[in-house]
Amino acid sequence: MKRKNSFGQIIITVMFVYSAILCHFHASGLREQGENIEAYLYWFFCFTALAGSLRFQLANLIEKFLNRNRDR
Repeated sequence: MKRKNSFGQIIITVMFVYSAILCHFHASGLREQGENIEAYLYWFFCFTALAGSLRFQLANLIEKFLNRNRDR
């Protein structure tokens, strides 16, 4: 599936990456203070933000996987 990259998509992708970076630094600070559970929660948020920034690549990967399984 061919997607047209619009300026809005690029901005949202950059914001996902920025959010992931902020979550990582906040989690690092929480970990230094001994707040391990909250730190791991923020690292989970970081992971989901990175997954959001890679949403189109992940969709293409899943589409290829599903097409390959359908062809078998």
